[in-house]
Amino acid sequence: MLKIFKQNTIGQILVIAVTIIALWTRAFIVPIAMPASHFFSPLYELVYSWLSPVPRLASGLALLLVLTQGVWINAILTNHKITKAHSLMPMFLYITVMSWNSSQLTITPMLLASLPLLAATSQLLSDGGTQLTPERNFNASFCIGLIGLFHLPALCYIVPFLFVFIIYKMYRWRHLLISILGLLATPILLLTYAFLSDKLDYYLILVRHDLSNIDFQWQPASFLEALPTLILLALLLAALFKQLGSLNDRTVHQRINTGVLCLPLIAAAILFLYPHTPTFDIQPLALPFAFVGTHLLMAQRKRLWINETLIILFIVCALINPIL
Repeated sequence: MLKIFKQNTIGQILVIAVTIIALWTRAFIVPIAMPASHFFSPLYELVYSWLSPVPRLASGLALLLVLTQGVWINAILTNHKITKAHSLMPMFLYITVMSWNSSQLTITPMLLASLPLLAATSQLLSDGGTQLTPERNFNASFCIGLIGLFHLPALCYIVPFLFVFIIYKMYRWRHLLISILGLLATPILLLTYAFLSDKLDYYLILVRHDLSNIDFQWQPASFLEALPTLILLALLLAALFKQLGSLNDRTVHQRINTGVLCLPLIAAAILFLYPHTPTFDIQPLALPFAFVGTHLLMAQRKRLWINETLIILFIVCALINPIL
């Protein structure tokens, strides 16, 4: 299997296509309803009003978005020379994790929020330098502010964004000011629209309610139901520790990129506290897992059977998770 992802482009495309068919066919046989938003998320609510009456169309567009994002993350990692140019492993891992739960084989708040998240990530990654330009700083912060319009709890991505200041050693007040302006640009535009449409008071009430009534919940599942997800988390932790253990062997800009791609795990951990579905929301793990998982599975080992076993285990868990 790993030889395919190292040498055979057509074989990689076939593996990805078969995986997509195996995971997504059920969404077109038995339509999956779009999840209602539990928070003030105006852009998602707009999309929900359009597509919730036609669930098959929503699933079709969701699949197109997942494919687009998979190609995008692969291009981002390749262009920054983080992964090998001919490997589609990041795309494969990203698509599989985004399709992990059968209830999420449709348009979801996190699927839409992943678009500005990927845009922010592409702005924060280093091309070889150790400084983040003001333009990229503003663009990244603007994209992170935009995330909240699709999924309000995803504003917690501001937390890992703050650590980027430490990674890039941006300690001057102008760096913070540019980021604040970028983050405020989106809500200012929203409030301006609300004011012009005479909805300002209504929007402020909704936002204040959601931010002041944070309800940390966790919906337990049986061990058998949670087993594939637990294995995925174990693979993620193993890959993360491998990345952190090799930081000292890398250049400064490589360490910066590793930090930028791993920091979203902080936001993913926070979002785990907002289940609101019968299953864990795995989608926030897709971006960091595409990075650390690729390096774990494509690493050179004396015992290649270990990597082969890990990728087969990953695929099996992805296929049986919807059944369980």
